[in-house]
Amino acid sequence: MTETMSLYREKLKAVGYIHTALSEHSQQLASSSRNELFITVQCCRDLQSRTSQQPNPYVVYKFFDFPDYPTATVDNRSHPEFNDLKSYSILMDEDLDQYLKTEVLQFYVFDYKEEQMDTYLGKARVPLLPLTRDQEVSGVFELADPSGRPAGCIAVTLRWKLPYCPSPGVTMATEEAQLFSEHHVGGVVDPNQEQANVEAEKTNRRIEDVKEMLQEEKEKLVNPHSKAAVAAISKVALPRIRGQKTQERDGAGAKRVTFVDVTPAEDK
Repeated sequence: MTETMSLYREKLKAVGYIHTALSEHSQQLASSSRNELFITVQCCRDLQSRTSQQPNPYVVYKFFDFPDYPTATVDNRSHPEFNDLKSYSILMDEDLDQYLKTEVLQFYVFDYKEEQMDTYLGKARVPLLPLTRDQEVSGVFELADPSGRPAGCIAVTLRWKLPYCPSPGVTMATEEAQLFSEHHVGGVVDPNQEQANVEAEKTNRRIEDVKEMLQEEKEKLVNPHSKAAVAAISKVALPRIRGQKTQERDGAGAKRVTFVDVTPAEDK
């Protein structure tokens, strides 16, 4: 009986070590799947007010599924300097990757003096695809008014804090699609992908071995004369690898600006 309880305690300790190791691994994966994007609105040039006065311009844009973000207003300037920096902490998931590859970031320049709040001075379209290649997006982009005519220009910069690395789910989906295509066209399978598959299979096999070992020990320790031990063993949770994604958002203090884009449908 003493040997049985000693073995039981040792197995509980082993389960604790395994659970701790798996939890730390999951936390490391979650931390490595986040990045930070910096968006800087530097300045505008050659802005034209709809009145005879100089405009009081400010810029509004909306990145991904974050709220609309407005810069500060610069009074009485046709060539305003904003130097506005905004950072976004982002989960590198499949939704973000798809957004960067298919959408553009639109910057709207408004005049605070304008009575019609949904009327903008100019709009610029900035491509996001280079961000998926870990490239900085920086330059001067032409502004167009609601009629599509030139309305000055805006200088902006977008860059990552860390190298862009899609989440394992995005990478795996892409590699699986490539592997499927190669098999069907008679191509050669990438050896790196084959090695990754082998390593994943080994990891899964080790986890299954641990589960089988613990199950066998539970069965060995089942003793009709020790009900307390049986009850305690039945409560031991087998190690599981299961991550839960979380996504941070800007706080409640983020200012939201809404507007109606009257640009013809083809410009959107």
